[in-house]
Amino acid sequence: MGVNWGVVFPGAPLASVFTGFPGLLMAQTLERVLPNVPDNALLVVAFLGMGLLGVGTFWEDKNRHFVRIAGWVLFGLFWPFKAQEWFLAGDPFNAWFALAAPLLTGFIALQEYNSYRWGEDPVAMRWLTGATFISASAYFVLFEITPVQEAIIYWTGVESAWLTDTLFGTSSVAYQPSMVGPDGYRPTHICLSEGYHNPVPSTFCQGVAADGYPYYAVTIIFACTALQSIMIFVGAIGFTKASMKRKLKALAITVPTIYVLNLFRNAGIVYGYRVQGWSMFGLGSFEFMHSYVAKTGAVLALVVLALIVFRILPELHENILDVLNLPRREKATMPGESDVEPSGAGGS
Repeated sequence: MGVNWGVVFPGAPLASVFTGFPGLLMAQTLERVLPNVPDNALLVVAFLGMGLLGVGTFWEDKNRHFVRIAGWVLFGLFWPFKAQEWFLAGDPFNAWFALAAPLLTGFIALQEYNSYRWGEDPVAMRWLTGATFISASAYFVLFEITPVQEAIIYWTGVESAWLTDTLFGTSSVAYQPSMVGPDGYRPTHICLSEGYHNPVPSTFCQGVAADGYPYYAVTIIFACTALQSIMIFVGAIGFTKASMKRKLKALAITVPTIYVLNLFRNAGIVYGYRVQGWSMFGLGSFEFMHSYVAKTGAVLALVVLALIVFRILPELHENILDVLNLPRREKATMPGESDVEPSGAGGS
């Protein structure tokens, strides 16, 4: 029987502020406050924003700052509309970041305006714009090509099921139904031969029930494939000004490591949630394992990877520090702003 650590540690923990009823309340509030915008329209806004960031990255005219400003504003407007979905899914970490996105991108847009006024183009600002363009564009394009998305999801599920069985002695299989889900693509379900804490056969696993796997464990979606984290590192490393040899070395370390660690994450969620039923602070087992244990582990792993990459690419570390110093930025005082606009650049 799984241990409910909310009984062992009674009270109203901080975690409950961001999940459960408050999360549902936030989702309902956003539904009332935000306009009802079709998903296709939101995607147009996101892709337009990313396209403008790309143009602003490579255009040499001084007016590129205004293109970047428009790109950051549009890209930031996309994310609050995803917050409601994440609150309902019990993922407060991503939900709160999505709500804060317009403030963050709006601040960057303000810094771009300062760059225009001061005739500057800091290296860190160009890096941030270029890295965001590469990371976000690659991720969104892969997400929108349905056959590619489904293939990535399926093979992540297959490898996650194999690792779960290898580590914990379970018997599971990855199953991708023929029916398209409500999100417009076919997810992959991991199905078990034993019910553990939910000994009721599930319709999610009806396609493999006859093979001895009738019990549902978890569903693998695109967010479970680690492509988001991988693309962040690809963009950040790829747009850093450094030798190709060092950048390839950094990518060779980070990309496969992130992918493998994500498989351990998925296997850990299946084991902790469906096999052991672990929970804490009164949270549901899946929410505790997915949104807190796995999320904390993922963040710590990415921090360690970043520290390793900084040893290979100190230029990347400098870029990040310069971005963090943007709130204290003043004219011609920001480190790394060697690229100053020549007078009259871009015309009047």
